[in-house]
Amino acid sequence: KVGVSEEVLLAMMNATQAVEPCIAEKTLTIPQGETLEIEATYTVVSGNVDDGSALSFTVIHPLTVGGVTVIPSGARATGRVTTSKRGSTWGRAGQLAWTMEDVPAVDGSSVPLEFSRSQKGHSKGATVATAVAVTSVVFWPAAPFWGFKRGKDARLLAGTRFEVTVRRDTTVRVREVGC
Repeated sequence: KVGVSEEVLLAMMNATQAVEPCIAEKTLTIPQGETLEIEATYTVVSGNVDDGSALSFTVIHPLTVGGVTVIPSGARATGRVTTSKRGSTWGRAGQLAWTMEDVPAVDGSSVPLEFSRSQKGHSKGATVATAVAVTSVVFWPAAPFWGFKRGKDARLLAGTRFEVTVRRDTTVRVREVGC
């Protein structure tokens, strides 16, 4: 209406179409045994979690296949507590064991991971035994009270890093810009 020629309008429409990116979707396979570096997101104490509780880990470096990122850094990997025991009487140490489950890929699919770990807290057994022996010499009726001394809980500290592996070949759909 303002006097712009039809050729200019066509040129403007064609230029807009040419600027739109070409997006192609393709399928990539993350091979079994590929490794990822992760770190514990939060500190976990064996006396404060139950068997079956979920654990959160963060991917440190992106995983690429053929130059394309399939698992970004910052992705949240999930683990599961398999054994959790708090430190107990007579100085016995607590125990914490877990196994990795999965991490989301860029398409939202689940990539199964393989890794398991077990660790113990600090045992006070030797200290308790020594204290019982010494106390029984000095005042034997008080010696059994040392049995109430607890061992330390096991801890998984936030920021602790691990290298985990992909459990099986996993197919991921990715989008690439610029065909």
